[in-house]
Amino acid sequence: MPSWRFWERKQEPPAPSPEAAPLPASGLRLPPPRDRAPAGDPATRDKLAALCRRREGMRYDLERAEAAHRPDNPWRQRIALLDESLGTIEADLVRQEAIRPLPGFPLPPVPIEEVTVEPADPLAVSFRIGPERFRFSEESDWDQRGGPVVRGDLRLREGDAAALVPTTTPPDRRDALASHLAESVIVFATDLRDRAVDGEPPLPPERRQPTLTDLAEPCEVCGGWREWGGTCETCAARAYQAQLLNAEAVRLA
Repeated sequence: MPSWRFWERKQEPPAPSPEAAPLPASGLRLPPPRDRAPAGDPATRDKLAALCRRREGMRYDLERAEAAHRPDNPWRQRIALLDESLGTIEADLVRQEAIRPLPGFPLPPVPIEEVTVEPADPLAVSFRIGPERFRFSEESDWDQRGGPVVRGDLRLREGDAAALVPTTTPPDRRDALASHLAESVIVFATDLRDRAVDGEPPLPPERRQPTLTDLAEPCEVCGGWREWGGTCETCAARAYQAQLLNAEAVRLA
């Protein structure tokens, strides 16, 4: 077509207009942008550390839960050991309660005579049981400046408690009786010392004439003997052992 016939030229289509941006929905308001805390903010670091600790705790609990189902779980081994220990303690308690008392026998009423408490320094206590004479003296405890701070224990200076064991005592119980009498004469001498120090008479009114029987009264619970004052060391030792076993059972349970 000749260029001079411009009215007959083919017109090109117009370019498409750009799409408009979508409008927000009616009634919806976008929240304002929050200020992000800087990386060095202490509150952010604390929160992050708390989350990390929580994550590690959950991971540890998960590992323990998974380990509980394994055959080689150490907790199963520990439970087995605890059960074995508790069974041993229970057996010991039952065995202790099943101990039958030995047949007891009283000692002859040999008078305890010539009771003397010497308040000199050192304090001394003496008495005689039959032909056997006993003498104790006090060992004072001294501080660094040379002054006595507490009353010392009584030490046996003369006398043998084994000589008080009657000849009629069964051979299998002579050593036990001799050991008991050795402790009981110390308890008797200590009581004499303490009463004298407190300004009281050496002997209580109900026992103005003590005898060898008072140093070894038969105990109907265990079949042993009671010391001067009524304490049975065998029963006390058994009670203490039972207390330890029960305390251990409570700790393990």
